[in-house]
Amino acid sequence: MSVSVVVFSSDAIRGALFSRVFQESGFEVMLLKNLHAAENILKTKAPELVVLDESGYFRNELEHFSSLRGLLAGVSVLVIANTPPDGSLSLGNIPFEWCLSHPLDLPLIVTKAKELLTVKHDNKMEDLKALLPDSDESGSSEDDTLSKDLMGFLGIK
Repeated sequence: MSVSVVVFSSDAIRGALFSRVFQESGFEVMLLKNLHAAENILKTKAPELVVLDESGYFRNELEHFSSLRGLLAGVSVLVIANTPPDGSLSLGNIPFEWCLSHPLDLPLIVTKAKELLTVKHDNKMEDLKALLPDSDESGSSEDDTLSKDLMGFLGIK
C-alpha cells in the first residue's frame, strides 16, 4: 500500500524533482502549485503527508494553511526550506517539521518524510497496544491467546 503525499511547490522544476523522488521511493504523489486549492485537495485526497516547499511562496501564503487545521489533523506536515527556521513562519496549531535543504538534497527530504511517517505509525501502534488487555491480568488462556493473535496480526510485539 503506497502512502499518499501532496507536494506544494511554486517552482515547476523543484516540484517535478520532489514528485519524482517520492514516486521512486514508493509514495503516491500529487503535485500542486496553488496553495489556495489545498482545502479541496485535502478534503478529497486525505493524504498522510503534506510537503510545503517554502521556496517561491510568501510567508502569508504559507500561513494560509493555519485555517486548514481541521483538515490537517493527523496529517504530517514537512516544510522544506533553504534557510534555517527563524520563527517567522506560523501555521497556527498545526505541528510541522523543518527540513533544511540548500543545496537541494532529495534523499535527505525523503528520509525526513519517512521518519515523520514512522513516528506517526509508531504512535498509532502504541495507542492500539494501550487498548489491549495487559498480559499481567489474570484471565483465561483463551484471552491470552486472542491477545497474542491480535498483536501478531497488527504487527505489535
